[in-house]
Amino acid sequence: MNKYYTDTLAKRAQPTPDWIAQVRARFPVEKAIDEVFTRKLKNRTQAPRQGMDFTRLQQPLLHFLREQTGQTDLDVRNLQRLSGGASKEQFSFTLDWSNSSGERESLPLMIRMDPGESIVETHRLRECQVLKAAWGEVPVPEVLWTDPEGEHLGQPALIAGFLEGTVQPPQPDNDERMSGVGLYFKPDLRAALADQFVKILADIHAIDWRKKDLSTFDAPPANSVRAMQTSLGLWERAWYEDTLSAHPVMERAALWLRENMPTVNEPVLVHGDYRSGNFMYDVDLKINAIFDWELAYLGDYHDDLAWASLPIFGGPDEHGNTLASSLMPTEEFLKKYEQFSGNRVDHDKLRYYQVFSFYKISVIAAATSIRVAYSRKTHLDAMMNFSGGIGYVGISQLNRLLDAVD
Repeated sequence: MNKYYTDTLAKRAQPTPDWIAQVRARFPVEKAIDEVFTRKLKNRTQAPRQGMDFTRLQQPLLHFLREQTGQTDLDVRNLQRLSGGASKEQFSFTLDWSNSSGERESLPLMIRMDPGESIVETHRLRECQVLKAAWGEVPVPEVLWTDPEGEHLGQPALIAGFLEGTVQPPQPDNDERMSGVGLYFKPDLRAALADQFVKILADIHAIDWRKKDLSTFDAPPANSVRAMQTSLGLWERAWYEDTLSAHPVMERAALWLRENMPTVNEPVLVHGDYRSGNFMYDVDLKINAIFDWELAYLGDYHDDLAWASLPIFGGPDEHGNTLASSLMPTEEFLKKYEQFSGNRVDHDKLRYYQVFSFYKISVIAAATSIRVAYSRKTHLDAMMNFSGGIGYVGISQLNRLLDAVD
């Protein structure tokens, strides 16, 4: 192993101020993204932190809510960790308080909180803003409070309403599946959910983001590549900061993505992680929540289309055919999207974002997941190590796509 490589590994593990400054200058990202990535590197030298001690969260949460509401007689009950959630620590609890009408009520709530390091470093105020922008436009949990810097709760966090429903339907033979990966939906479920899934995506892209408070977003100009430059910069930076080993396919992919950036004609609000596993439906088979908006940005709708139709997030039908987000054939998904949105699917742009999607998957799974597990900065060590295997599947698919488009 050459000296340059060993020195870079050491700097990733113990980042110096000079190295952090060099990384920030090398990769252009949005201001809010730079904040969280820089904070991650500065915190990397801290001792491992694998899980949240409930007894340590209870009192800060109670004090925070009393301060936010001005109510001294409120109480927090039934604080417990939620299953799922690969990138954030999530908890549910009951808030006993007086509502806006002065009536006492017990309100079910949830907390999304940063772990020591995450498989995707994201900005809680930014997530709070985009959820508020989507509220009333598409089904999302209602955000009530946020602690964007973690001054009160120890880590950056947001608090939102807790919704009941199903995210992952029962799987054949009760198989355990990583959220959103290879799920199976029975035909009646697919028939009930498929059109809703596509219509909601079209509605997200139709949100007039210019009329929303999205101050943590850097608005890109129309008819430019700026949105793609900063989005790619995010993922290149994440790979550079987190990988434990270099990989020629990742270098090849980053170069191809830089050299072939398509123009974003009219930026839309891109969800960034729209797929099975990130929506919930109720007993009436109505989608009542879209989750995990932390990767949202202003860019090209083809990004969401490529991501939602990735084979890695698809599940089979009864004949073994892979379905987009386990709900419908990809061509049907794309046609329905055109019908609901009025946006034309440009297949050249779609191929570009398919390459970008596999690049993102590879960064998350083959670099950052392994890094946070190796550094013992997450409560989900087993899942993070498992996802490393998905990362190398992603790199293999990425290489095949690059061979096809070069």
